[in-house]
Order: sequence, then C-alpha cells, then structure tokens
Amino acid sequence: MKNKLGILCVLCVTLIFNGCDIKTGENFYFVSLKITSAAVPESFDFNSTHNIQITYERPDNCTYFQGFEVISENDGVRNIVAIGSELTDQTCETTNDSITAIYTMKAIYSGTYILRFYSGEDLNGDPTYLEYEVPVTMNN
Repeated sequence: MKNKLGILCVLCVTLIFNGCDIKTGENFYFVSLKITSAAVPESFDFNSTHNIQITYERPDNCTYFQGFEVISENDGVRNIVAIGSELTDQTCETTNDSITAIYTMKAIYSGTYILRFYSGEDLNGDPTYLEYEVPVTMNN
C-alpha cells in the first residue's frame, strides 16, 4: 500500500512540474493608432450619453482596432487614444486605410470638456493631439 502511495505522489509531482506545456508567446502587440478626425458636437448635455465619430488610420493589414483608451485628467480633460493590435507572425502590406469608429461618452462633468485625440508624434517623438473644447449645457 505504501508503495502505491509513493508511486502516486511521484506521479503527481511529475505532472505538476512537467504538466501541459502551453505556449505563452503572443503573436501580437498593442499600438497607438493615429486619429485623423473627430466629429465632436458643439456642446454636451449634462448627464447624457454622446456618440463621437472618430476616424483613425489603419497603417497595414496586420493591425486591427481594439478600442479606445481614455485617460482622464483634472477639470474635464480627456486624452483619447485609438488602440490597435498588430500581428507579428504575418507578412504585412501597407494600407493606410481611414476607418471610422464610435466613441461613446457620458458628460458627467458640468464644466467645459477638453477632448484631446492622439494624432501621432512630432519630429521630436512627442505626442500630438487634435484638441476640442466642448461646453456642457445643464438640462432643466
């Protein structure tokens, strides 16, 4: 009986350390996509949801849109970046397609929003933005 228990323990330890070998290497990485335009309304209604049509550049056929990253700063400043995933295990062809996506935003700040959409980098490698000021109107 002790012999069977010993064999079972050795088998369990072996399976734990030599179990399934799952490949952990990803075949993609995330990239920031250049936003070329944003259809921003003249004003937001307080506590209402607004759809903003955003056009971004898809640089090649290996890059796919994943969504938006929004970094909120003080006093209604929002930095908005279009995020894509770029495949690393394929041969890519340059496309420079202009694609439109919708960003949905709820106006919960009563002051003026400053929306900054990432549009690429300047010659020094610093980020550049398309910037819009959008006042918020209070519903009565």
